[in-house]
Amino acid sequence: MGMGASSSSAGPAEKTGQHEVRVACTEILKVAGLSGFHTSIIVDDREFFFDREGIMTATPLWSHLAGRAKPSDGPTTEIIDVGKSFFGGRELVLALQPFFERGTYDIFFKNCNTFTDLALYYLTRGRLESRFTRIERLIAATDPVSTSLLNRLFRAFIESNTGQTVEVDVYSTNPAAKDFSVNAVIASIDAGGESDSSSSSESDDDDDDEDDDDDGNSEEGEEEERGEGEREGEESRQTCESESRCQSK
Repeated sequence: MGMGASSSSAGPAEKTGQHEVRVACTEILKVAGLSGFHTSIIVDDREFFFDREGIMTATPLWSHLAGRAKPSDGPTTEIIDVGKSFFGGRELVLALQPFFERGTYDIFFKNCNTFTDLALYYLTRGRLESRFTRIERLIAATDPVSTSLLNRLFRAFIESNTGQTVEVDVYSTNPAAKDFSVNAVIASIDAGGESDSSSSSESDDDDDDEDDDDDGNSEEGEEEERGEGEREGEESRQTCESESRCQSK
């Protein structure tokens, strides 16, 4: 399934909501004492993960158990309860789909862990624990990254597990993931939240403006009524004076 770039550790949900959020983690390889993990996010009763086909959804733990003859075969999957979120799976996919399109997967720089990390941030403002991405962070620190070094690591892993010599390259960087930035996605998520707040504030301001307009119209109406009353009073006074003069004659 793959590994990806993330930082910081998962924290408690910033807000409480009705949707249960969990993280599923399975160790899939170990190279030079470092473990590589496949992770996914579970929202309520659906699992969400990222692979070469884009954002995928399935029943919980499907991506961790796929290919096993029995669920008990293979490594153990760790389930981490994160908390609650106001957002569900539908909102999650809509928010992250533009950043995790089909064909943009890279086993080191944009993978399942990258998606899980950002899904956690979107849902709870938490982050994926750094212990799940040690290999990726080590590779990212070797800038520029040596593709030759990566392929040596992969060949060593395959040879240690199969006993067969591997002479061909196993890994090449996906150019579609070249300009991907975790920080840029986080900034977009934050901006979306601020936009929602701004929209709410603008709506409140519009309501206030309408109230002010209503007050202004009310004051204008009162002034018109006072003016009409004064004119009617003046006309009545003039009529009374005229009638009084006629009677005195």
